[in-house]
Amino acid sequence: MSYWHQMYTPRHRSPRVEVENGAERFEALMAKKLSDNDRKFGESLLGQFEKDGTLSEKQIECLEKMEQRYSPETVLKRERWGQSYKADHRETALIVAKYYRTTQYFGDLAANILLDENFVPTERQFEALTKNKYAKKAIAVATTPPAYPKGSLCKVRANINLVSDRRLHDQFALVMDNHATGLYASSTLLVNGEKVKIEDRCLKAAKSKR
Repeated sequence: MSYWHQMYTPRHRSPRVEVENGAERFEALMAKKLSDNDRKFGESLLGQFEKDGTLSEKQIECLEKMEQRYSPETVLKRERWGQSYKADHRETALIVAKYYRTTQYFGDLAANILLDENFVPTERQFEALTKNKYAKKAIAVATTPPAYPKGSLCKVRANINLVSDRRLHDQFALVMDNHATGLYASSTLLVNGEKVKIEDRCLKAAKSKR
């Protein structure tokens, strides 16, 4: 065999299999309310099927998955999840999505949740987004009352590992606002006439001098 043929050996076509009741199955599937992507893919499969009534084994597997995804039972389950999500889970999803928008993870999903109030993630997506250890910490931060509420007095810890600006160490601070987002709650403080934003773990209770 020549070098050219070794480099450009044509791919073998996947074995074709006759699709049982293919015409009826495609007619039923394409009549359903499919997503735009699923409809395009379904039309592509249908085009392949109409050539000779066959599909590859992989294509038949995709067809079966689409039929399952749009079965009455699955559609009903999806509708119930959508209702449950909007009523009971959307606030949690928003909390976690705000955190993940500051990271490199779940970018598209987080954006959809934050920017489209009608968007409903799948139950699997919601579980993956909200049940990991980072999400749980972000939820705890957002739902726990601040240690130093707005208007309270506190002190900045003298810990160089937490507060790099030594001028702030052991200084009294007035809490101007609280920010319950991310993995660590933070607050905007007034320290010696200057506004600074510091994580709450960098603060401690203010004790008056005797």
